[in-house]
Amino acid sequence: MIRIKQLTQAVIETHLDAENAAQPGIIHSVQSDQVWNRERWDRLHASIKKKVLRQTGESGARSASARWGRKVLRSYSSSFYAVTRFLPAAKRADVEIVYAAVRYPDEVVDTFDLTPELKSAAIEDWHDHFEDSASFTGIREMVENGIPVTVAGFRDVARRNGIPDRYYAAFLRSMRRDISPRPYATWRDLIENYIYGSASVVGYFLAHIYKPASGATMVQCLESARALAIALQLTNFARDVLDDSARGRSYLPLDQVDVDGKRVSDGVLAGDPASIEEAKLQLAEFAASWYEKAELGIQAFHPDSRIAIEACHRLYSRLNSKILSSESFTERCSLSVFEKLSVLPVSRYWRLPVAILFER
Repeated sequence: MIRIKQLTQAVIETHLDAENAAQPGIIHSVQSDQVWNRERWDRLHASIKKKVLRQTGESGARSASARWGRKVLRSYSSSFYAVTRFLPAAKRADVEIVYAAVRYPDEVVDTFDLTPELKSAAIEDWHDHFEDSASFTGIREMVENGIPVTVAGFRDVARRNGIPDRYYAAFLRSMRRDISPRPYATWRDLIENYIYGSASVVGYFLAHIYKPASGATMVQCLESARALAIALQLTNFARDVLDDSARGRSYLPLDQVDVDGKRVSDGVLAGDPASIEEAKLQLAEFAASWYEKAELGIQAFHPDSRIAIEACHRLYSRLNSKILSSESFTERCSLSVFEKLSVLPVSRYWRLPVAILFER
């Protein structure tokens, strides 16, 4: 058992080292706010567009779109990339496309060197592309008519899996809110008026792809997906308190106070180390309660998706626990390869090196 873990870890680390050396501009685990700048995104969008237009059929266009989603996912989230390796190929491809569709607008808002007005305009254009994509029947036709591959791929996934348009519209509204952030009064305010659009609907995208188990309902899957999405978002908030503070954001609700009765969010926005540490702990503690709720509903999902969902739950709840135990307010917590392997299903380790070495 230990030998399998060590071998898998060595293969993964060797591959990532080689890939980083070959492409020094790309960071394969998110250690920086900016993995690709705007210019690189534009170049890659142009390249994938050419690849899609070279396809003669819809299945080829869909495969090209999935490869693009996989490239985005591998470049931005090694943890989620590992988790998705446990999905069946067709579901995995759909999840990769979804990831690209949520990653790009998030990068526009968080990392592109644009004025707030230009960021807003870019998100509006993206939303217009999504609405316009409904007029076309396939990915290639959408791309021929000026729809970005990322949007075209997502539209295709949404159609095939019955994902309502209102979910993606809600996601883009949450991205716009981050351009001019406002404080949230309570946990309920944060969940209903921000996390719903930024994370819950993404969980709903995935629930439609994963599908219910026999005897379960989509409603049960959506409830579990919502709880896990809230937990994941809160963990990300906890991990990024310092970075968000620099952007003028505090996601800790205004009614949360420290032991002296002071509003913690005020100190976070002022860059106070003690307040940042307190906010990190409060967010991670609240996240822990949502991981507990999410675990109760995982059995509602189809068995061929359940391993990946359980792996995701274990991986990120482990990260959340690490945040709670961290003593450094400047540290952006992450899991080592060995820590990731320790919570992933041992019987499926073989999928990790095979996927990382041979998928592109």
